[in-house]
Amino acid sequence: MIRVMVVDDSPLVRKIVSDLLNSTHDITVVGTASNAEFAIQKIPKIKPDVITMDIEMPGIGGLEAIKRIMATNPIPIVVLSAFAKNGAELTVQALEYGAVDFVTKPVASLSGGIDRISKELVEKVRNAASIDIDKINNQLSHKEDILNKNIEVKTNLISNRYSFDIVAIGTSTGGPVALKRVLQGLPEDFPTGIVVVQHMPPIFTNAFANRLNSICHIKVKEAEDGDPIMPGTALIAPGDFHMTVTKFNNPHISLHKWEPVSGHRPSVDVLMHSVAREYGKNALAVIMTGMGKDGAEGIHELKKRGGYVIAQDQETSVIFGMNREVIKNGDADEIVPVDEIPKRIVSKMQKIEKKVV
Repeated sequence: MIRVMVVDDSPLVRKIVSDLLNSTHDITVVGTASNAEFAIQKIPKIKPDVITMDIEMPGIGGLEAIKRIMATNPIPIVVLSAFAKNGAELTVQALEYGAVDFVTKPVASLSGGIDRISKELVEKVRNAASIDIDKINNQLSHKEDILNKNIEVKTNLISNRYSFDIVAIGTSTGGPVALKRVLQGLPEDFPTGIVVVQHMPPIFTNAFANRLNSICHIKVKEAEDGDPIMPGTALIAPGDFHMTVTKFNNPHISLHKWEPVSGHRPSVDVLMHSVAREYGKNALAVIMTGMGKDGAEGIHELKKRGGYVIAQDQETSVIFGMNREVIKNGDADEIVPVDEIPKRIVSKMQKIEKKVV
């Protein structure tokens, strides 16, 4: 049984979430708390496997509670977040502080929208229980906000053409911190455009992109339909929209409300299929931590068309799922730790030397 502690200042939310989790065959709620201080005191006694945490509470609040729990008694935490701009910004911070995932509360009362979140909450609690907490601690111990200013792209060759014309990245659970570490390792004059799918709902992708933009050398923004694909700019697919690329006649991205693919919108598969068709051998793909297999089919097509693939290794992946599928298919050219990914990307971005006859 997965032992869960529910932390929320609302008695109604505590009851509904507890009843929902207790109705499953493999999850039991072993304790609840109405505030973060009380939760921190109870954790050593009840020893939960997973904590669900509201981040907007009186007292020290959810963010401070997450920091303290991860510092003293680390446990996988799934955040319950308000579906609003402030809630999105707090959730992005919570993921940086060590929360492993989040579920958005319904806009109306929780009781009125429990059907919408019930399956997602149960799935994410199960996923959280399977996570190796030491991997989260390793991420937190990394000084992620210290920008690496020593990475340079060699520019002493003659041609203006690079070995790859685009970088496409796909990730999910555990991705916000992993993606942060990758994009922070890229230099301001990175020579190609970057397109990214990170599984997140609307509003949250915008808050996430804004946070990354404030701490990276390159520009990072939530993609808008028609945005140009430009050197030194990472475009993150907005929540609830698929993203595709067009190479010719001014490279740009397009957004679509097609049906979910591999259970997701945005889908890594949709992006990678598009990149494979448009860029082929001139595309570099990166697949990182995440549950499931979204991205495996698209990357398989890209490999058949001559593209290059870098996969995050198992040791540094919070969830070894999406990248595992790509590796299992034999489509990964390199399998490297997350902190090596930006170095490997940069090393592949050498200019193609023009032969002088």
